[in-house]
Amino acid sequence: MLDILKEMPWVTAIILTAWLPVIIITLLHLINRKDISITRKIVWLIIGLIPIIGLLIYGLINYKVKKSIVWLTVLATIISLITVWYFIFYQPSIAKRDVTKEAAIALSVTSLLKEFEVNETEANIKYTNKVIEVSGVVEKILNDETGMVIFLQTNIEGKSFSGRLKAKQATQENATITLKGILTGYILGQIQLNEAVITNGANTALSNEPTSTKDSTINLKVPIKKDSIKVVQPTEKIYSSSKGLIKFISITAVEDIEASNNQVISTISSNGKVQFAALIKGFLFENELMQKHFNEDKYMHSDKFSKSEFDGTITNINSINFNTTGKYKVNAVGNLTIKGITKKITTEGTIDVNNNTILLHSIFKLKIKDFGIITDEIAEQIDIVVSATYKK
Repeated sequence: MLDILKEMPWVTAIILTAWLPVIIITLLHLINRKDISITRKIVWLIIGLIPIIGLLIYGLINYKVKKSIVWLTVLATIISLITVWYFIFYQPSIAKRDVTKEAAIALSVTSLLKEFEVNETEANIKYTNKVIEVSGVVEKILNDETGMVIFLQTNIEGKSFSGRLKAKQATQENATITLKGILTGYILGQIQLNEAVITNGANTALSNEPTSTKDSTINLKVPIKKDSIKVVQPTEKIYSSSKGLIKFISITAVEDIEASNNQVISTISSNGKVQFAALIKGFLFENELMQKHFNEDKYMHSDKFSKSEFDGTITNINSINFNTTGKYKVNAVGNLTIKGITKKITTEGTIDVNNNTILLHSIFKLKIKDFGIITDEIAEQIDIVVSATYKK
């Protein structure tokens, strides 16, 4: 809270202005009193250092002779609470960037992808956190409880482009649309936009040609780009998902903090390999101020460490039959990389095999200090929820 007040001087100014009359009147009354000793005055000064309580106790005890102390203390408390609520909790929750009011960099999907492919570092500097506007044909649409993600056709093998909409809008596959949003980064061959809106779109299908899908089984005979999933044995089947979700929950006595990212890329193989990758700037908070702090150097330092990845193995993969409907308990072990620090973790979860889909779900706990995140503002141990849906 103190860090937030330092960054919001107007909040500090309002609170100090509200309490200054209380402090002055109380001090003058205490200093001018003839009925108590200097020792007792010093004791009252020490008690008065306790925020709100000290002044209120003094005012109540001396209410008959100085009623203004109590009423000014109550008024200052109300003003402080309203100020903190409005500027730190309410206003940031509705103050998210409005991409419709920002000037955008207009590019084609192909040219943008090629820039990242040629030099990812330079492209990140040039475009990350900027408002981008692209036109293209809708490849697929993902809808779930966390929102709506639209994929545009790229016509480049192993590359994809997705935009998470700020609010759901009507469109359909094969429609030509213009998508405008904040570019959060590039991961495993995919460019991602956040807080996106469809500024122009048509609902008529323009092509009957089949479009590729990133949720289908990967044909391992196709050359794989250097930033895509690792090459494995020809007998191994790999299922890829762009319908993933990572959510973290921090529970403290002061407040609960929750953020989610539903632009998660994942693969799972019949031999037990499992991978997850997510862009740090893809995590969304209800409170804009929390989201700003989350990406700062003290926390995730997302400008430098833009990605989080898990590369592991399901240790009991032989107990799972991907061709038979059922729910299987799984154990996984692997390396989790956050903020440039890699730690080995183990976790449990479930794999639910249906006729056409495979659903992976896991919940585990994480100690933030293990990844160089040291702060008193969130819990030392947070809950991580991971899920992904793969097409067979």
